Amino acid sequence: MNLKSGLPILLAVLIGVPAWATDGIMLRDDTLRASASASAASLGKAAKNSKVAILARQGGWTQVRAAAKTGWVRLLSVRADAPAASASLADVGALAQRRDPNKVVATAGLRGLSEEELRSAHYDAQEMQRLEGLAVSADAARKFAAEGNLSPVKLAYLPAEKKKTKAKESNNGPWEGLGF
Repeated sequence: MNLKSGLPILLAVLIGVPAWATDGIMLRDDTLRASASASAASLGKAAKNSKVAILARQGGWTQVRAAAKTGWVRLLSVRADAPAASASLADVGALAQRRDPNKVVATAGLRGLSEEELRSAHYDAQEMQRLEGLAVSADAARKFAAEGNLSPVKLAYLPAEKKKTKAKESNNGPWEGLGF
């Protein structure tokens, strides 16, 4: 490797920013964390509308470099900027592709997983066995709740949705009659 071809890699290593970092912008104020966890130590703040370098993603967290500090913020607190003029044709082509509205990837409570990650998910029997090993009996759950002074609360089901005719539809859609 000659000096010219190795210089960008060397510079990236020296300044501590991976070569694959992308520009981003903070969508809201957030705490910069030492690791991808809400209980991790605070390293400072990342302010709304500030420019950051997006370094990595892990679950619902994004690692960023902001104000000379590297840390983790919530995934929904930051977004990648639009591609720069120097973006490759492949990058622009990928952005230009339209999604097929008939192909919906539904998630239940999952954030931070891309469509690719969901599509490539596979069944793992060992992991399922490990999860089943974490289950507790109903008696153990009741005992835990009692020790924490927790008690069950009975909640009423939502009222059944009334069928509407086209003439009676309002702007509230499915929330009609629920007080929203």
